[in-house]
Amino acid sequence: MVYMNINFKKRVPEKHQEMDDYNEILTYYKAHQILKKKHWDIYNLISKNILNNIKIKEGKILDVACGYGGLMNSLKNYRKKLNFTGIDISKSMIKVGKKYISDKRINFFLMPADNMKFPGESFDYVLCKDAFHHFKNPMKVLKEMFRVLKKGGYIYAIDLRRDIPEKIVYQIVQSASQLNIQNAILYLESHKASYTISEMKKLIRKAGIKRYKIFTPKIEKNFLTYYNLKNEDYLLASDYLKDKWVLIIKK
Repeated sequence: MVYMNINFKKRVPEKHQEMDDYNEILTYYKAHQILKKKHWDIYNLISKNILNNIKIKEGKILDVACGYGGLMNSLKNYRKKLNFTGIDISKSMIKVGKKYISDKRINFFLMPADNMKFPGESFDYVLCKDAFHHFKNPMKVLKEMFRVLKKGGYIYAIDLRRDIPEKIVYQIVQSASQLNIQNAILYLESHKASYTISEMKKLIRKAGIKRYKIFTPKIEKNFLTYYNLKNEDYLLASDYLKDKWVLIIKK
């Protein structure tokens, strides 16, 4: 059992913006593989949520703070006419990605999210999963994501939200600790650093973005069938989405 002292009211930024210890990242990667084998795939869940919220057919996708590339590796299975570019500031994340995810449609670049080296309007879609709580300058990241997005394209971002019932946090931490205690601790630290929806709205407005929608994912009646889940995985998978906000921006 993992015991926690949680204060949801005040955001507590993480000490480090990125995870860059190779062995720590390898443990993180392997924990996801165990979860995938025993229960369900986190990245498949997010891929299906992306496809449920924006129309993706073909084109270029940028994954901001891509980590080891799990989301790109999952989403490519649903759309054959997509090319992926992933950026991250962690050398070790990219090293793990290049070692375990090998696909000619996926390219990794060591690059900060708040200072991208791409021309304006370079991508049809820009994705960002579970990373805004890491960013030192999230407003600048939003501006950069919008800058490199083509006219008519979409931004999809998803991340933890701090203002959820403690019960859900406890359930997720307990489940995570059964797979790997380190991942449970990392989750809790990230949760304390996460933004509420109202806080995100302020950042979005400051970034000068006017057309957007931000919401908590709905758990529909067909949740299990749409996400290809077993009955016994309903609680953890639904809590995983309830723990998030989703931001959609069309340029």
